[in-house]
Amino acid sequence: MTNNAILKKIIIANNLKHFELKEIFELGGSNFSSSQVKAFMAGSKNKNYEQISDASFEAFLNGFIVFSRGPVEEPTLLPRTIESFIIGLIESGNTGAIEEIRCLIEDAADEMAKTDA
Repeated sequence: MTNNAILKKIIIANNLKHFELKEIFELGGSNFSSSQVKAFMAGSKNKNYEQISDASFEAFLNGFIVFSRGPVEEPTLLPRTIESFIIGLIESGNTGAIEEIRCLIEDAADEMAKTDA
């Protein structure tokens, strides 16, 4: 499987938008234009197709880790993948799942209050 195919699967599985891809590459230390990012996503038979190098793919993966969990210096931030998931639940109207998450957060807060006391 090529780097481009793996990249495409990661993007589809995580429902990443085009502007998020650019941000992920930047977090990994690579700056690509919008057209280059689109070229990585194009099919191999497309005239704009561009093969992603191992170094660029590694930059994407490193950036994706930071994008997903947040910077190491700020561990209190909600990871973006969780935030995106919750937003997706809200947009789809899945009130049962949202209520369950709210209950879990309240339970966790109660447990934290017990250990602090």
